[in-house]
Amino acid sequence: MTELIVDDKAIAVIKAELERANSPAARLFVTGGGCCQQLDIAAVEKVIARDIRHVKNGVTFHVEKYLDDNASSVEITFDEQREILSATINYKSV
Repeated sequence: MTELIVDDKAIAVIKAELERANSPAARLFVTGGGCCQQLDIAAVEKVIARDIRHVKNGVTFHVEKYLDDNASSVEITFDEQREILSATINYKSV
């Protein structure tokens, strides 16, 4: 992955959730399949084998190897109206 982009509001939400869960890091991974793939995020205690570590604004992210290998960028933002995290995955062209 070339770039992990996380806006300041999303960082604040993720930090708060990690503190609430008493967890040192967040894991980014792909769920679903085919046309319905989605980015998921979860608080984790330990890195999963083969995950790639990224640190952004003081938050440690363990990124699934498939996602790290195949995405040129991942952008995570906080949608204030809906009060949810939103993500855009830009896959590398083949």
